Amino acid sequence: MNSDNDIAQTLKSGGETTSATPSIALLNQRLGTSPAPRMLKQSEIDLLRQCAQEVARVTEEVLASKKHKTA
Repeated sequence: MNSDNDIAQTLKSGGETTSATPSIALLNQRLGTSPAPRMLKQSEIDLLRQCAQEVARVTEEVLASKKHKTA
């Protein structure tokens, strides 16, 4: 059974996994990147805030238009 093999492999490795797939681990090695999270740059934070505001605005418009149609 495949699940028994998976459990055995997990026990052999001490329950630790380094990546979702071997290809991601290999890509991280080649790029010299760490799987650890990093802090966002200010420009990334600003972009996320802008996107969130736009989503909120569009959501409000859609909900308002549905409210007017059902009223």
